Amino acid sequence: MSRAPILLAVLIAAFPAAAAEPFVPADRAAVDLVKSHVTDGYVTVARTIAYAERASRGAFAFAGYRVEQQPGEAFKHVRVCYQLGTDPPVCDVEYLVGANPPHVEPSDRFIGLGRDLEHGPRAFLRALARQASLQRQPEMLRRIQAAAEPYNPYDWR
Repeated sequence: MSRAPILLAVLIAAFPAAAAEPFVPADRAAVDLVKSHVTDGYVTVARTIAYAERASRGAFAFAGYRVEQQPGEAFKHVRVCYQLGTDPPVCDVEYLVGANPPHVEPSDRFIGLGRDLEHGPRAFLRALARQASLQRQPEMLRRIQAAAEPYNPYDWR
């Protein structure tokens, strides 16, 4: 009878990380959840990225996923990294991932390329074309357009 509490204490001490964070997925599981996430365009994230790579003919190159977790958060940040044209690789499309139940949500669904990725392959490809056209412009004009973007009354998606 006295062995049961001791055995329970030993088991809890042996697995402190599992007992402390039961809902946080492993890095690989978080990436798999993002890849299989069905966007508002009824296509998975992985298929949208593959379509963009094929259709852009080398202008867009997928560079992998980066997984982060901030201290005290019960979810992981999965960033989609890519290279567009001559610019260095960036990781500005971000998803928040939780497990049990599996849940994937864009970190900001209203701005940036993440919004266009959520709207499907064609919207994402148009956004990539818009970003690529910005690369050809002088740096000063790029800064002005980036600063004025939130006040743009037209939705070019």
